[in-house]
Amino acid sequence: MWILVTLLATVMLHPAHGGPLSHYPHLESARPHDRVLIVAPHIDDESIGAGGYAIDAIADGAEVYVVFMTAGDCNRFSARLMYKTLDPTAATYLSVGRARITEAQQAMQLLGVPREHYFILGYPDRGLRTMLEHPAAVVRSRGTHFETVPYGDALSPGSEYNLESLLSDLRHVIRTVNPTQVIAPVPFDQHPDHAATAELVDRALAGTSCHPQRLGYLIHTSRIPTALVNTPARALLPPLRMRTYSWETYTLSPAVQQKKTKLLMVYRSQRPYVFLLRNAFVRRNELFFIPQEPATLATTLPPAAPVSR
Repeated sequence: MWILVTLLATVMLHPAHGGPLSHYPHLESARPHDRVLIVAPHIDDESIGAGGYAIDAIADGAEVYVVFMTAGDCNRFSARLMYKTLDPTAATYLSVGRARITEAQQAMQLLGVPREHYFILGYPDRGLRTMLEHPAAVVRSRGTHFETVPYGDALSPGSEYNLESLLSDLRHVIRTVNPTQVIAPVPFDQHPDHAATAELVDRALAGTSCHPQRLGYLIHTSRIPTALVNTPARALLPPLRMRTYSWETYTLSPAVQQKKTKLLMVYRSQRPYVFLLRNAFVRRNELFFIPQEPATLATTLPPAAPVSR
């Protein structure tokens, strides 16, 4: 029995360097003339999904930009933990949003992204799908109860929470950056904000003359477990039911893994959840979906399930 346990532990903690990961092509690092735009539905998604790629891109001389769609201000767990209350108020959620914006600023400084290279839009956390489904409506935030962008650090403070305002801001970012690469969530991520962001990026790009390379990152799926043990030597692989999709893998050196971990640890408002994310996404590679046609898989997969974040 102990021999079997030892063998299983050895396989889990010291995986072979071939195996399923070798089935996917290797993504090359960004080039010095590249302008990489990472789209994050919530503050911290940029580091979870593409932090390692961004670290290397900056080291190789590329320009990295980040746009945060929301301030992540509807996280009940964070609100309860940060402010020691079982019944967070709208003011509490607003404070969570401000705290997460401060963390984003600190993370960008650590990453080496200057202030003019990141954009906080401040639209409603857990409200992006509603904005898509009701394009003429002004959406009310579930957390802060605001119907307009409440953050002074945002690109357009006071803008209404509607689809037109959001797409206008996103197109402004795209025209400003003129990216050669856009890294955004996949359309089949199970978090509604992530799946909606994939569609929003498609719509925004369609309204510009920009034609960047597209890369997609996957965070929320029951097929990628939130790991209880830190295993940086293990590979990050797509869920079994998605392994026939077009993926590319990007190798992370131990030094980049360490810096990615430091980036995640900046997000103190997400503890202890951030340690589980570290275990799941600081691996020997990052994984990127290569869309053949924008958002075509969105209609072939099950509807997005609610995710508590």
